[in-house]
Amino acid sequence: MKMKEWMELDIDNLELEQVTELEKQLVKQHVFKKRKKAPIWRSIAMAAVILISGAAITTFAFPSVASQIPFMNNVISYFDDSYGQYTNFEGFSDDLGLVDSDNGISILIDHAVYDGTNIIVSYALETEKNLGKSIAVSGGNWFDVKGAIALGGSDQIIQIDEHHYAGVAEFTPRFENDEQPETIEVIWTPKAFYNHDTGEEIKGDWSFNFSLDRLEGIVLTVNKTGTSSDVSLTVNSIEFTDVSTVLSYKQFASDELMESWLSVTPTFAVKDDLGNVYIDGIGGGGQTSDNFKTFTGTTSFGAIKEGATKLFIEPTAIASLESGLGHKKITLDTIVVELPK
Repeated sequence: MKMKEWMELDIDNLELEQVTELEKQLVKQHVFKKRKKAPIWRSIAMAAVILISGAAITTFAFPSVASQIPFMNNVISYFDDSYGQYTNFEGFSDDLGLVDSDNGISILIDHAVYDGTNIIVSYALETEKNLGKSIAVSGGNWFDVKGAIALGGSDQIIQIDEHHYAGVAEFTPRFENDEQPETIEVIWTPKAFYNHDTGEEIKGDWSFNFSLDRLEGIVLTVNKTGTSSDVSLTVNSIEFTDVSTVLSYKQFASDELMESWLSVTPTFAVKDDLGNVYIDGIGGGGQTSDNFKTFTGTTSFGAIKEGATKLFIEPTAIASLESGLGHKKITLDTIVVELPK
């Protein structure tokens, strides 16, 4: 369903509430804040949507409207879930239903979740013209988190049909003193979408602002180390939530190794005693303050399968000259972790 059709929905039987001048200003600023209790915007009918100066820019937070769009139903299901990283996403994430439209492109943020370390956001695009099979956000305006001192992650957009796309972004913010806030504020103001096949860039003015509460989890202190002759890696802790498992680690590289390589970062293979493979050759976000002699970071994957009693964590350090100039893999000892019952 296109934005024009949404605006023609029959609203005669919907219960309306008074919209104050303050609320109108909030809509004009495109500010939406997710709370545990349904915010007032969800009980205001479509008539409360404000068109500013005749511009075709409409932003609202109505999951009930978004649910009427077939491809918006469980956007995350369009992505590969070989390792089960999205298995519980729909059930435990926040149902946002935010929509903003400009220049023939409607962006719809479906769900988002914050596990205390990482953030996953699923979204979709509806376009008036076919943007091609390979598109990406361009213009340097990626997701941001208020108060974060650093942020890294990945973004993927796939074409569903001629005018619809599904997207998922996964990112890890870093805060002062490794703080893990109970609530975070996410900002996204994409400025353009780039067609890799044609080189065409579609510019627009889209804006999203929402908050996410941290999922409750169980933290297991591990403090176990895998070593090789030149690298050691200690898994400090593992946090378990309904949607994710997060390894927190610190890696140490020898002076001799660092004389020959510019960076040393870890990847992991993780499986359980039932044979389930959670990740294989995956790294994660991290930071170094001494040119990779030490590297502190996190790696996340999906929730642990029911019945598993042990995790086998197999770290591999990647020593690299960077820029495709060469690298070598260094296998470390397997770390075995007894899972909480």
